[in-house]
Amino acid sequence: MHQAIQLTISSEASNINLVGVTIRALCFATGISPVDAARIELGIVEALNNIILHGGVNAPVTVSWQRAPQSISIEIEDRGRPLLHWPPRSEFPEPFEESGRGWPLIAACFDRIDYRVEASRNTLVLVKSRGVDST
Repeated sequence: MHQAIQLTISSEASNINLVGVTIRALCFATGISPVDAARIELGIVEALNNIILHGGVNAPVTVSWQRAPQSISIEIEDRGRPLLHWPPRSEFPEPFEESGRGWPLIAACFDRIDYRVEASRNTLVLVKSRGVDST
């Protein structure tokens, strides 16, 4: 069974948690475990924080959620500044460092992360497959 939904939000920080709660609710509605739903929500919120708060986005952001039999795939599209380095740092920084925890946190929440830039559009693809039931 495949299910899909797309959300388009203005690039305002107040919309980040709304998307996170919506994604978690979609996960619950399709039988995903509470632990995996919480991880997916956390990863999405962190990714949107990076995009909206640090990416210079001043246009709508699109979040597409797809449920396949063995995975959840979430694509986030924006027209902000592209990432300078891919893949980003995946290790957590030293405790005294003030930044650099976002990407390691996202990587810990998902099984696969892809990124591409096409026609001034950034697309971040986050996939969770472990522990996802096939209901």
